[in-house]
Amino acid sequence: MFNRLDYLKIFCVAAERSTFKDAAIQMNVSPQVITRGIKELETELGEILFVRSTRNIKITTFGEQFYHKAKAAIAMMDDVFMNNTHDTLSVKITAPPSYARPFLLPVLKKINRAHPEIRFDVRLSNQISDVVEEKIDIGIRVGHPITDNRFIARSVSKVNHVIVATPELIERFGKPQTIDDLSKLPVTALFDNNHNHIWKWFFKDNLCFTPEMPVFLTDDADAEFEAVLKGIGFGQISVSVAAPYIQQGLLIPVLMEYDLIDTWDVYIYRPQSGPVPTRVRVVFDALVEHFQDQSFMPTRLPELNLKLTP
Repeated sequence: MFNRLDYLKIFCVAAERSTFKDAAIQMNVSPQVITRGIKELETELGEILFVRSTRNIKITTFGEQFYHKAKAAIAMMDDVFMNNTHDTLSVKITAPPSYARPFLLPVLKKINRAHPEIRFDVRLSNQISDVVEEKIDIGIRVGHPITDNRFIARSVSKVNHVIVATPELIERFGKPQTIDDLSKLPVTALFDNNHNHIWKWFFKDNLCFTPEMPVFLTDDADAEFEAVLKGIGFGQISVSVAAPYIQQGLLIPVLMEYDLIDTWDVYIYRPQSGPVPTRVRVVFDALVEHFQDQSFMPTRLPELNLKLTP
């Protein structure tokens, strides 16, 4: 059963051919389909579109006028589907601020070189976003498994932490030998706005340390890391962020025998419902590929770093 658009297409092809048979060949249908479609359209319009003969068809004056309208309508419909809004929409991404400069932006740079038509809308926040309500295309988050069935989530990496300080700070205050020693040292701390408290430092065997009197407190992980790099205090920093600076000797890891390993995951996720636009799939797949690459986002310190502690 045909709809009105089908009738218009049949009519326009027939109007450009000398017989219904030629139109049928063009559309790869039987001549009866063309004849029936034209007849249905004439009945609906209440006008004759073609004068038929045994040899050919001749479009009527009304048919000629209707042809121009039909062609315009088909062209408009084709334009809707062929030139849709994918080239004007951004891929909206949410991620923790500490992941932007070292990990997210390098991947987006590579995508931009290969797909300059893709645009990005990056929202950095430590707050937990409602990606459905805020129309987020891709989310990057750290923590417990994402079990919400509204999302497709991929665990792409682990988040391990290491306590680090600058060589100068260790020279001034000494190297802690136990977790209890941290309470006597200048330490940095990160404030958790989601739960309104300072993040604890977690260690293996269910041990933890809460920076009660941090020398530097912030709700931004980048700012905390900069404070550690500037020698303001000892900090518990993610291995993926700290590793390059440890390798350069700018930071020294301490208390590594207490490190808690492979407890938290990094997830890249997207809403599950509906088809996935090409632009979103390209970005999602690229992020998954790079975040799974240990050379790009390390989760363990290389053996070389074990020799850097004094």
